Amino acid sequence: MIGRLQLRLALIAIAQILALGLIAHGAEPLLERDVLPVLTKHCLGCHGGLRQFGKLDLRTLPAMLAGGESGVVIEKGRAEKSVLWQRIASDEMPDGDDREKLNEREKAIIKAWINAGLPTVAERTGKVDPLLSADQRHEPQEVAGAIDRHLDSFLEAANLTAAARSDDQEFMRRLYLDLAGRVPTAEQAVAFLDDLAPDKRAKLIDALLDSPRFGEQFGRTWRDWVCPPELPSDDNAGTQPYRQANEFGAWLGKKVVANESWGKIAREILTVQGEIKNQPQVIFYGLVGQGGRSTPDGTARAVGSLFMGVQLQCAQCHDDPYRAWAQEEHWALAAFFGSSQADFNKVEIGKGPSKSPGTIEIPESAFKRKGTTVPAAFLGSKPLDAIKQDDPRGLFVDWLVDKNNSYFSRAFTNRLWFYFFARGIVNPIDDLRELNPPSHPGLLQLLANEFAASNYDVKHLVRCICLSQAYQRSSFLEPNVDEQQRQALTFAFGRMPLRVMTADMLLDSLKQAYGEDKEFDLRTANKESATGMAAVVADAYREFHRQFGTNKEDASDFTHGVSQMLTFINHRRLLAGSKTLDGLLKSEADMTPGQAIEWLYRSTLSRGPDEQEAQEAMGFVQQSKDPATGYRGILWMLVNRTEFVLVR
Repeated sequence: MIGRLQLRLALIAIAQILALGLIAHGAEPLLERDVLPVLTKHCLGCHGGLRQFGKLDLRTLPAMLAGGESGVVIEKGRAEKSVLWQRIASDEMPDGDDREKLNEREKAIIKAWINAGLPTVAERTGKVDPLLSADQRHEPQEVAGAIDRHLDSFLEAANLTAAARSDDQEFMRRLYLDLAGRVPTAEQAVAFLDDLAPDKRAKLIDALLDSPRFGEQFGRTWRDWVCPPELPSDDNAGTQPYRQANEFGAWLGKKVVANESWGKIAREILTVQGEIKNQPQVIFYGLVGQGGRSTPDGTARAVGSLFMGVQLQCAQCHDDPYRAWAQEEHWALAAFFGSSQADFNKVEIGKGPSKSPGTIEIPESAFKRKGTTVPAAFLGSKPLDAIKQDDPRGLFVDWLVDKNNSYFSRAFTNRLWFYFFARGIVNPIDDLRELNPPSHPGLLQLLANEFAASNYDVKHLVRCICLSQAYQRSSFLEPNVDEQQRQALTFAFGRMPLRVMTADMLLDSLKQAYGEDKEFDLRTANKESATGMAAVVADAYREFHRQFGTNKEDASDFTHGVSQMLTFINHRRLLAGSKTLDGLLKSEADMTPGQAIEWLYRSTLSRGPDEQEAQEAMGFVQQSKDPATGYRGILWMLVNRTEFVLVR
């Protein structure tokens, strides 16, 4: 008779064998398909996103290999020597008696994956199944359905139950903020919520995509992605191009609303020449250069990040040890931009640092290969033959926007997904490479294929995502769902994350609720109030951005603190009442206090008050010296609620 220990060891061994046999479609576990669901379920609540205990991030392969503050946690090919596996095997991780430990099947997957050398889907199979054909444009509902099948498969593998579908109020408010950059008006909220049509969500998506507001929100989002944290100054007393940057964002938005292809828009940005008077995109080169002037290497880095989803900055001075890019590849891309020279106001051809079109000399500022002449080459390709064009940028854009070039469509798709879900399918969003695989490779391929097949139709891709159940899921979860599961569902796109309104969303929502058409000044010192040492800070818009700007890398990071709270609690403009409500009360003389309270709730939170809220608000109005004073207090209270500043 075998002893209990031998029996337990035998059962564990059998479980491990069965586990490996149950790994779908292959003899070894792969990161995206098999490992990430396990890590998502058990580990990312403490080692991913905003919470990274011990500075250990397990969301991506590069982060895993980097380890934490105590050092490396994975030794490739050697599970027994890997701290991560040791802690999982001993049930030390996840930490805490209340945490669900990995079962034997899940442990076997992690151990086998480490011993196999940390394989990924792309590395082993070289291809993924996007579920829809790559060579044709599909109906948005069909694409939305494929999105949901990809995510549902991942959630099932992770044994996670997705959040319920959002109710109409939650969906409506989220969609207005994402597509129009502000909350709906009270009238818009009532119209949508009272609509009984079964397809009203699809109709609202279409209506917002066709509105100028969508263009404004899209344009300023990309403006902020292009602009550095601090705008460069020109030679004229350090003037910074805030106006020109805003005009560039407006130009982008108008192009998208007019349904121009993202490929055409990218071409107009990257091949622009002449003065900025009628071409706001000229400012792009000044923003991504140095000191307000373009540099070939600065342009190459920006184009790589924004339009190709790759990081080239390390390869500027040496071969990148963590990526596949050699130093010469970085400068070969920069060579396409070496013939042009630009600043805030104009782009000129033939005045750049290149001695001949299509070549560039690595400058003294680089650590290695200084003085080497590098011919132009597309990323990952051989150098081009002698280029005869004075301006070789057009050759580069021809390659960039070609439908067979996966960089372009994948980069945009990943950024768009990040915009909606506060997390890319690949993270960081501009680090697409084999060692940093997507969490859902089939999903990324599906969306990239669809974007290319639609001739880079931005609205089409937005429509596909917004129609999906993934986008329409609630951010609310049942009370019995613990924090570990909440985090897991967020990372797996099984719920909508709680995001903070961007500064522009918040400003426009305030302006609408308070009835301001132009400037909404929340500076703590302005021309009227500045005394003594107090000084006027910038202009109202720029100061609002400075104070209420959000974390560009993680919109779920709640960045509002004491400064923002004090401004909202004390600023006299937020205590002054709503011009819109005042006008409404004058035009609707028979409006009751209950109706006014309802309007205030719908104008801010996009919903009516519940019974308790309605009673408390009514009591407050009755105790105020007059109804107008009561309404001002209720409005102040509503915009000071966390619910107001969140996109959920």
